[in-house]
Amino acid sequence: MDDYLQQGIQAAKAGDKSRAFDLLTRASEVPATSEKAWLWLSSVVNDDSERLFCLNNVLRINPDNTTAQRGAEMLRQKGIFPAVPVYPASQQKQDFTPIQASPPKPSQVNFPSSTRNQTASAPVAVVASPPKPSYETNWQKQELSGLFQYAAMELANKKPRQMVEKLLVGRGASLETARTIVKDAEYAVKKLRRGKYKKQMTSGLSMIILGLILTCGSYAIADSFNGRYFLFYGAVFVGLINLVVGFLGWLVNG
Repeated sequence: MDDYLQQGIQAAKAGDKSRAFDLLTRASEVPATSEKAWLWLSSVVNDDSERLFCLNNVLRINPDNTTAQRGAEMLRQKGIFPAVPVYPASQQKQDFTPIQASPPKPSQVNFPSSTRNQTASAPVAVVASPPKPSYETNWQKQELSGLFQYAAMELANKKPRQMVEKLLVGRGASLETARTIVKDAEYAVKKLRRGKYKKQMTSGLSMIILGLILTCGSYAIADSFNGRYFLFYGAVFVGLINLVVGFLGWLVNG
């Protein structure tokens, strides 16, 4: 099974994304090679949303993989949502012409050495029956986006993570896909809440400063009002509450 991984890596380095996708997909189904396979798959998929899906799978297998951590964090900060990978776009647009050859072994694709010398406009390959991926490649990104929005809404309503995963499975997602979607939805919800609490902190601090300025200004011109001045303690008190609540909420959702 290591052959799938090694051949997939060689194909990825050579720029043969379609072949690399085939081989690395198979390697991802083997526990011994799945972590590296998902990491290399992230380099041959179509776009950032599919890349994030692959990196999330790496972290699911090994949360301490620093390469996947950095890549996933950068994509999340860009607002990218995960999407199940599909065959590279270049393969989807081309018509492959099978060559008659001796039947390949089950679950194996044999590529002749002349394949690499073919031009991109007319690739030639010996193709076995398509492997069945471990994830739903026939899903559309719109469906995944809808599931993500649904999961985010349920999490925002404070439903438990396990319950949301079951709801997604009930809507047709695999358990692996449901867990990935819920993980990213949790991150998005926490990020949204942190922004909300940060605004509350800013608002509270502004009210405190305004209350103190008005109080000091009133005291400065107290002589004009027979020594009377005003304490704007209401603004200071309300601002202090907002500042504390906002800070605590910002910490909890960190």
